[in-house]
Amino acid sequence: MLIAIVSGFALVGLTSFMHFHALHALSRLGPETEPRTDRRVLYCVLALFGVHAMQVSLYACALWLASDVLSIGSFSGVHSGSALDFFYISIVSYTSLGIGDIIPTGHTRLLVGLEALNGLLLITWSASFLYMVMERQWHSPNNRDPL
Repeated sequence: MLIAIVSGFALVGLTSFMHFHALHALSRLGPETEPRTDRRVLYCVLALFGVHAMQVSLYACALWLASDVLSIGSFSGVHSGSALDFFYISIVSYTSLGIGDIIPTGHTRLLVGLEALNGLLLITWSASFLYMVMERQWHSPNNRDPL
């Protein structure tokens, strides 16, 4: 149980740290660094998608370690143990989708629960950031009509 708690909170810290620095780097993209400012929103969306994919991948690796290496839990249901299965479990958890065809058992339940909470926070952080970027970008005097 202690391994699951420590690794879960370590993942929350690591992904939050990654997210903070990604948003900080994206916030530095501005009209002074990008002559075509109407593309800034698109760049931010694509970059944030990549950041979220990396974070889901980190959780997928942690779930594999917890299940197959540390044996602190497992998964039941339609689960073959492939890398794709762990990525699928992770993305379903991170997005709080919770389909339920693969069910965590043992202490992996704690990791999956923390991933869902962390994913919810990071996705809403990204949405807030994108709203701010669009608000500033589309009301900028340098911008042409985005639509």
